[in-house]
Amino acid sequence: MFLNKKLIIAALAGISLLAVSSCRKFLDVNTNPNIAKTATLATLLPAGQLSLSSAYGVDLQINGSFWAGYWTQSPIASQYKSVEQYTMGQDEFSYPWDNLYSACENFYQLGLQADKEKNRHYKAISLLMRAYTFQLIADGWGDVPFRQALKGQEGISSPAYDSQVVVYRGIIDYIDTAEALINMTSVSPGSDDLIYGGDMDKWRKFGYTLKLRTLTRLSEINPTWAQTAVAALYADPNTQFMTRGDDATISFGSNTTNSNPLYADATGLNGTQNLVGSKTCIDSMNANNDYRVYVFYEALSNGSVAGLVQGGFASTSSISNFSLPSYHVGGNASNSKSGKAPLIFMSASESYFLQAEVAARGWVSTPAQAETLFYKGVEESFLYNSANLTTETGTDGATAYDIYINGDASTSTPPAYWGVFPTGGSTTAMVRHIITGKWFAMCGTQGFEAWTEYRRTGYPSFFKPSIASTIGSALPKRFKYPSTESTRNSKYPGTKELTESVWWDKF
Repeated sequence: MFLNKKLIIAALAGISLLAVSSCRKFLDVNTNPNIAKTATLATLLPAGQLSLSSAYGVDLQINGSFWAGYWTQSPIASQYKSVEQYTMGQDEFSYPWDNLYSACENFYQLGLQADKEKNRHYKAISLLMRAYTFQLIADGWGDVPFRQALKGQEGISSPAYDSQVVVYRGIIDYIDTAEALINMTSVSPGSDDLIYGGDMDKWRKFGYTLKLRTLTRLSEINPTWAQTAVAALYADPNTQFMTRGDDATISFGSNTTNSNPLYADATGLNGTQNLVGSKTCIDSMNANNDYRVYVFYEALSNGSVAGLVQGGFASTSSISNFSLPSYHVGGNASNSKSGKAPLIFMSASESYFLQAEVAARGWVSTPAQAETLFYKGVEESFLYNSANLTTETGTDGATAYDIYINGDASTSTPPAYWGVFPTGGSTTAMVRHIITGKWFAMCGTQGFEAWTEYRRTGYPSFFKPSIASTIGSALPKRFKYPSTESTRNSKYPGTKELTESVWWDKF
């Protein structure tokens, strides 16, 4: 893994969001690592964020959304048949691996440059971005290069693989170090920070929320460690979690060179509509009278929303019978509005669901607080999508949320099953509701995280494998290492199949 050759040429003049529409493939070229000497804080930060966006918004989003039951292969195309058949080869994971490590390298170089300039805030962001990106890498592939990664310029061309527990401890160290650096007196980024525009208060809350996510990931593999660490996190007087308006996103414009990466990738495939909505999610949302289904998916000509059975691409030749992922989530290849769909790395809704889970488990707070936080998570999802709900249904987020949890007496519509918290229920029942509520909220925007949470908890419990599966009733549990690792890294640990669990996955 020659990461010294993967550094983005961040010092190129005019770096901007236009790189999103092309960076998925241009990152494969070998570049002169010496150019990094001329890079600046203001170019390294967006370069890393764009590289992260390319992997997160395309490959991770597509694979995660297929394996989390949101999307499936369109019957009029074939681009993702291997994803639905669970037959993906090593080379199909090269782009996300390369782009995520390229992002990490930019964040690493950003940290080194911030050290030279004694800029605490750029250093803090570099650490938080590395923590976030390495979690994606470890959650996707399991054991990965970590301690020796990013050191190609120091002569390490075959970095050793570290266990996930080592990576996770490193992630927590990154976050803790970053939080200690944020003091509101250092010079902060401006528009070069594509996520928060240099708002360090939001970065602080992002870090603490990311730490909570990291610790809950250990609920099944090491709950004692996780509970102790969560209790310490809550005891820290500086701890603040993300709330409304703190969503970690990158926004895009209508220009074709400034597009959501999923839409940009689709236009690179001649605008072919490779994605349709999955029956798994759409049927569940319809059964719960969930108005968000009209935001996450395009309605058919008769006004309904309908999905294709997972992996059912060979069962029909007509796409008109199935709803597409909507332009609000960047999934409609023929609608240029898809280019404006934001990327959501972490949301306020997710923050509330994470807090609800640790309360339900009794790690902190009480089950009564878990109920309050659950409803906050659901409400926040509706409110975040309020403008789009109004556009698509004529009903704003607050009203749609009220119907979801209380029903609609005027139409004799009962409350949604997944909208009513199991007050007084078991821990298992509460966690099941919380994770399933989070799954609905992440539809179309956080597919990789939804798939990851399913692997951790086994929820939602109504998932069905693709009918095109070649591995039986199992769902994929990891990504394969790219072939470049097996051919270039002498420390390559050997082939891992899609059916092999990662460290924290006990289901």
